[in-house]
Amino acid sequence: MLALDLIRRWGPWALLGLAVLMLVLAGPAACKRAARLAAEKRIATEQQQSSSANARDAIATTGASAERERHSTDLTIRNEREIRNAQGADQPVDPSATGAGLDGLCRRAAYRDGERCRLRRSSAR
Repeated sequence: MLALDLIRRWGPWALLGLAVLMLVLAGPAACKRAARLAAEKRIATEQQQSSSANARDAIATTGASAERERHSTDLTIRNEREIRNAQGADQPVDPSATGAGLDGLCRRAAYRDGERCRLRRSSAR
């Protein structure tokens, strides 16, 4: 009976102490786990948003590049048409004027390494 009396008297306190001990030991681990899960979720969301933004940027860049290329091609076609249809386009051009025009073009970076300009440099030497 003495054991039963001790259990009745100290049993609830022992269970309460055990519960407090479990909270002290398991509480921080549960908080860390919850914080880690929240951080992982936030990182995954940010990565997904970043991927979407990168895809949008890539599409915009590709579209802008294609637009510039189309504009350049249109300009080249228009320039060629205007030159060929200009008054006197069917008349011969003085060779010195042709040479001066080509020399001027070859001084520009866009044409400097072109085959025609390299040939002109090598023949001038």
